[in-house]
Amino acid sequence: MRAAAARRIPPALKPGDCVAFVAPAKPVAPAALESAMALLQSWQLSSTTRWLPSAARGYLAGESDGARAAALQGALLDPQVQALWCARGGYGTTRLLPLLDWDLLRRAAPCKIVTGYSDITALHQALALELGWVCFHGPVAALPVPDAAALDFTRSQLRQAWTQRTPLGTLPVPLAAQGWQQPAQVVCSGSGHGPLVGGNLSLLAALSGTRWQLRSAGALLLLEDVDEAPYRIDRMLNQLLQAGSLAGCTGVVFGASPACEQAANPAASLSLMEVLQDLLAPLQVPVVYGWPAGHTAHQWTLPLGVAASLVAAAGAATLSFSAGAVA
Repeated sequence: MRAAAARRIPPALKPGDCVAFVAPAKPVAPAALESAMALLQSWQLSSTTRWLPSAARGYLAGESDGARAAALQGALLDPQVQALWCARGGYGTTRLLPLLDWDLLRRAAPCKIVTGYSDITALHQALALELGWVCFHGPVAALPVPDAAALDFTRSQLRQAWTQRTPLGTLPVPLAAQGWQQPAQVVCSGSGHGPLVGGNLSLLAALSGTRWQLRSAGALLLLEDVDEAPYRIDRMLNQLLQAGSLAGCTGVVFGASPACEQAANPAASLSLMEVLQDLLAPLQVPVVYGWPAGHTAHQWTLPLGVAASLVAAAGAATLSFSAGAVA
C-alpha cells in the first residue's frame, strides 16, 4: 500500500480568487448554482462553470467516466482556479479515482481548496493520500437550505474555513434560536487529539480494500451518513473495524444523522445509539454523536488533515482546531 503523502495546506482565498464548480458524482444544471455564484460574488470571489460537465448519463454527470474525470483533473490543474466546490454528492466519485493521472497531479497541480461531502468523501480520501492535500468536509454548492438561520450558519462557517489563516478554535454549535434541534450526545467520555480524517461512512466502507482506504491510526475520525438503517450502520462500522481501519484512532465525531437513528420498525431494531455504544465504546476513545457535520441543514466546514482536539464529558463536549486550515 502506498504511503500517505506529506500534508499540504491550501492557501486561503482572497478577493478576486476563482472557485470552480465541479461535479464528480451526480449531474447538476448550471441554474442550480445561481445562489452559490451570487454568494461567491458577495464575498468578492469569482466563479467558473468551465469544468462542470454539460452532459449527463443517468445518475452520473458527464457523458462518460472519462469525460467527468478529465473535467475534474482539468480543474485541479487549472492555474486560474484556487478552489473547487463540488456541486452535488450522489454517486460516481469512486469511478473516477483510477482514471486520474496521480503522477501528473503530484508534479503539476497547485494545492487548492476542495470542498464537499457525502460521495465527495472518496475524492477527499484520494487527494489526502495521493497528494497530501488538506480538503474541506463542508456544504455542496447546489444543495438548497431553505431555513435562513441554518443557511447563515453554514455559509459563515464555510467563509471562515476558506478565508481565515488563523486557527478555527473551538467550533460553535448552533443555537436552538438558529433552528438547531439536535443536542450532541456523549457516547464515551475522554479526550483525544490528532488530524481529523474520514467523512461519509458509506464511502469509507466502500473504499475498504482499495489504495484509498481509511487510515485513522493517531487521528480523530469524522463519520456521518443519511438514510441508512441502524443495521446498515452496524454492518459498515463492523467492516471498518474488521479491516483494521479504526485501529489506533484517538476519538470519533459522528455527525448528526437523524435519518439513521431509528428503523421503520423500532421493536425489531437496535437504535443508532445502541450500535455506536456496542461497536465504538470498545475502542476506549471519546465518542460524540450529533454535531452539525454532513447531511444536515446546519454544517460546519471541517479541514480534513488538520490537527484537532475532541474533549467529551457528561453533558459537555468540544471540537477545536489549534492550527490553521489554510496557509
